Amino acid sequence: MDLKKALKAPEQQYIKNSSMLVTALFIIAGVLYYPTDGYGSVIALALAIIVMFGQKMLISQTRKYFAEMYAAKQQYEQTQNKDYLEFIRLRGTQMLNDNKVLSEQAKHEIDTLLNFVKQNSQ
Repeated sequence: MDLKKALKAPEQQYIKNSSMLVTALFIIAGVLYYPTDGYGSVIALALAIIVMFGQKMLISQTRKYFAEMYAAKQQYEQTQNKDYLEFIRLRGTQMLNDNKVLSEQAKHEIDTLLNFVKQNSQ
């Protein structure tokens, strides 16, 4: 078994990976076990679970938003209804403003969709 491959984080999709943070919290939990009689470990492990749950929620929400934007793009191409372009513009700018852990790939896809909106709005 290749240790480097096993420790390598999975490829980023739409959200930056939090595996380094979770690993650090596991290490902190191990270090805090004896000095705090296990209470510090419980807190650190609870934080790790919160981080993993939060990342899962962000991933599912971001995938849903991208699916909606691509569906709106497809609908615009079929109907030429400008409301679909407005939806893509609003959702894309909302994602860029609200979600600070978007990967570079996600930012690039949003920029591509926003450029599509600009080209077709004129």
